[in-house]
Amino acid sequence: MTQNPPPILTVTEELLGWTLDRTASFPKSQRFTFGQRMDALMLDCLESCITARYDARARAVQLRSLNMALEKLRVFWRIVHARGWISVQQLLFAARKLDEIGRMAGAWLKTAATM
Repeated sequence: MTQNPPPILTVTEELLGWTLDRTASFPKSQRFTFGQRMDALMLDCLESCITARYDARARAVQLRSLNMALEKLRVFWRIVHARGWISVQQLLFAARKLDEIGRMAGAWLKTAATM
């Protein structure tokens, strides 16, 4: 019987796929600067979730690292929107997903601290 992945992993995977689709449509001159960096940050988020899931000793460090990457992504998405590369609706979608992941990470960190 396979264990279902934690919701934070599912939402992070969803946002990663969405991010890859958005960054692919950035202007060619900015795809490397912003696109590649944002893609890498999302991959870092996914890696942090995976490591936190399977390594209880590294969980707190990974969840704090995840939170920092989420903060960076929030800033990058606002810059990308200000440049006109994404719509308001896309910015709101990204912000909602980043907030959701952040809330789940915070709750997980709080739970891990009490154990």
